[in-house]
Amino acid sequence: MGINSLQFRIFAGFTLLAAVLLAVLNTYPIGLTRNQMILAKEVEMRSDFGALSAALESSTKLDYDTAGSAISILDIGRSQRVLVTDSGGRVIYDNLKTSNIIDKIVLFPEVIEALDGSDVFRCNYDAEAFNYRIACSIMKNGSIAGTVYAYEYDTESAGLLAETQSDIFNISLSVTILAALFIFTFVTTLRRRFDRVLEGVNQIGQGNYDYRIDLRSGDELGLIAEEFDRMSGQLALNESTRKQFVSDASHELRTPLASIKLLCDSIMSAKDIKVDEVREFLADISEEIDRLTRITEGLLYISRIENGRKMDGVCDLTHTVVRAGEMLRGNLAAAEVDISYDLPDDAYVYGNPDMIYQVVFNLIENAIKYNKRGGSVVIVVRPGEERMVLSVCDTGVGIHEEELERIFDRFYRVDKMRSRETRGTGLGLSIVGQCMEAIGGHIEVDSTYGQGTCFTAYFLYAPEPEEVDE
Repeated sequence: MGINSLQFRIFAGFTLLAAVLLAVLNTYPIGLTRNQMILAKEVEMRSDFGALSAALESSTKLDYDTAGSAISILDIGRSQRVLVTDSGGRVIYDNLKTSNIIDKIVLFPEVIEALDGSDVFRCNYDAEAFNYRIACSIMKNGSIAGTVYAYEYDTESAGLLAETQSDIFNISLSVTILAALFIFTFVTTLRRRFDRVLEGVNQIGQGNYDYRIDLRSGDELGLIAEEFDRMSGQLALNESTRKQFVSDASHELRTPLASIKLLCDSIMSAKDIKVDEVREFLADISEEIDRLTRITEGLLYISRIENGRKMDGVCDLTHTVVRAGEMLRGNLAAAEVDISYDLPDDAYVYGNPDMIYQVVFNLIENAIKYNKRGGSVVIVVRPGEERMVLSVCDTGVGIHEEELERIFDRFYRVDKMRSRETRGTGLGLSIVGQCMEAIGGHIEVDSTYGQGTCFTAYFLYAPEPEEVDE
């Protein structure tokens, strides 16, 4: 059973699943039981020591005898250490008779919080014991007169919980071993049948479309074997289609060139050709050149972006932002997102206007698309020290820090489930990044997950059009 075999992978997958189930079975029930025990103890201690606090609040004075009488009457504190302090944190009662803490100030965190007016319950648990702590304020005449503090070190409940966890582990481990033996037997049998199917795949991969898999079975593998015959015919058809596509794509470039060559040869081979005929031939050549130019310009535009070549031009960034915002007005309404602008009258930058429009449009569209209902988008254009700055900030879902380095990669999507809903392709920010690089600018991103994202683009300054003309 090789490491790359299906048998190994299935068995390894089951082993991983079993490990996860073992972990869940040995953590979730115990964790749930532990939490229920803590909750029950919290209810008990809040009830008991809340009643003690209320009794001390109604007493005429707060001293050792009063606290001791109240504890005796309420019949509490048998399994807990109980302290009563005054408003300064000085201990006036301790139910541990051998204690020497009376008249000393205690600075337990729970006592400090209770002196601040909060009733506090906490529990620490390790494999040996539960350590419960509670502190309640004692109020007199609207002010804090002292606190009731109690803690309990419970080893009996912790031991019972540990025994339960051991029993669950032993049972789940036994079941897992039996299941592993069954899965191993099942996978071994399944592998033999898959090997026969794999041989068919290899034969077809080598181009032997006449090969047939002799697997008589009514299950899924049998259906797969039956599909191989039809797949062979489909592969032949696909190969034919691929060749036709290559031929058609080549023809699109070859046809204009062949036409130009034919027309030029006609002119060169003709004797006593008239001027009008030459012009007619040249007109045909011009049309073929225009056709070839349209094809190559599309390819060159993509190549320029990918190669990072700067594209010339001057663009009013303010006008571009407003135009993109108008085009996305319907998106804003559908997403219930507000947009606000802080723009100068004009902001001229270097770069191809169409490319800059793509940058602005994609950034605003993303800010709307990945925003929250009732969220907002803030767009600011301002002059920086060396560059014109465009910032597009939203109150949307945000981006995890570890994903920020990859958001400009092609086809990379941060929230895949959200991208499917919004029909995102993972190309928008890649286009933005390539366009900014192509025009000599750069873009930065700052994001807090769950709060929003801010993209900041830096453009090269350009003089106003009238200055360019001079």
